[in-house]
Amino acid sequence: MGSVPNKKVIVVGAGMAGLATAFRLRQAGVEVTVLESSHRVGGRVATDSRDGYVIERGAQLISSTYKNALGLVKELGIKSELKPTSPWLAIVKDNVPRRLPSGATFPIYALTSGLVSVADLGRFIWHTTKLRWPPVDNYAAWSEYDDEDTASWCKPRMGRATDYLVEPLVAGGLLVAMEETSRAMTLATLALTDNGRTREMTLSRGMGTLPEALASRVNVKLEAPVQIIEVGENGVSVQLSGERLHADHVVLATTANIASRLYPGGDELERKLMATEYASTVRISLATSRNWRDDPILKNVWGFLIPRPDRKLVVSATIESAKDPGRVPDGEMLNLIVDSKVASAMLDLPDERIVDAVLPDIERYFHGATSTRRFAQVGRLPQALPKSPVGRSRDLAAYRSSRPRGQRVLLAGDYMGMPHFESAVETGMWCANRILGASA
Repeated sequence: MGSVPNKKVIVVGAGMAGLATAFRLRQAGVEVTVLESSHRVGGRVATDSRDGYVIERGAQLISSTYKNALGLVKELGIKSELKPTSPWLAIVKDNVPRRLPSGATFPIYALTSGLVSVADLGRFIWHTTKLRWPPVDNYAAWSEYDDEDTASWCKPRMGRATDYLVEPLVAGGLLVAMEETSRAMTLATLALTDNGRTREMTLSRGMGTLPEALASRVNVKLEAPVQIIEVGENGVSVQLSGERLHADHVVLATTANIASRLYPGGDELERKLMATEYASTVRISLATSRNWRDDPILKNVWGFLIPRPDRKLVVSATIESAKDPGRVPDGEMLNLIVDSKVASAMLDLPDERIVDAVLPDIERYFHGATSTRRFAQVGRLPQALPKSPVGRSRDLAAYRSSRPRGQRVLLAGDYMGMPHFESAVETGMWCANRILGASA
């Protein structure tokens, strides 16, 4: 890697992708400034606190397969804040939650709980473990699997395992339907979970600790909305309100729609990627005076998935005390995620109407949640996670292979990878390495 004594870089967006880019460039001695339009860093990785309850606004966990994120945690000196969650999750079938542990015994519980049959489990294991797994953080590397939607590929091969092992993961984890999602994304997500063998962790003060620690190491300007980005012969100009900045490179690390508005001069492939659509959701953080730790069906369960045959409004939930008891001073905190297709019609409703609609649904599994409610905090995410129809991985592979040496504007963020912050970090690292390589 060559010297970069006079290189100037502007990063637009202080989410995980933008902060990771800036952190890596700063380590290499590059002069870098991060511009963030809002009053805080982190994007969709942010944490609130209310009456002693820790509330995650977006990302919920760090998985043991998150090598980039775990590397940052170590570098930033916050490794001591990592807390292992309970290994238990639950998947509903016939309106009954079935408890399943991560790890080697997952298949045994999938069978003994009645979730799937021996034949369907065998088919699921055969068709998912015989494949060659590319890197789990780089969606461009999965392009050879980007040829068919998930439903079309899974159903003939996996039978009912599709309904109870694949569909709830896609709907609850990615917020999309199998029919509109490439099998490449689903297989990449299964690889990320190591087929149920990963260990899940969280940060004791909340996931927002990570972007805040990153931001403390780089130059971030908050409440600095960018108006337009223009490429010239000698560099890139970034127009703010009443101020124009100049740089050798710009890393545009925002959501796709914002990137499209700020950077109208992109080429055809860039414009196609910046037209990526997003799934929406509504999150209800429900604090209750009771808990369900003694319920044999829900004991130690941190993650809760509701497959399509049993789903009404809520597609998934997290039980915060099972992630880390220190997050809940008393009772329980349930984070409820509304199915994307339903959520789009809820975004403009008042908070109380949303809560009134969702509580009867979750009461089916968490009896007494309504009567013991302390408060409910509603979060609206109209652009929660990027969708991944067939073709997006191939487009990303084409983007990475076609960027010329010295590319002035580079795109980063979850729509340039997978819909989790580990991949967003990878896209930022990729941009940093491209800039540093151009300086060699």
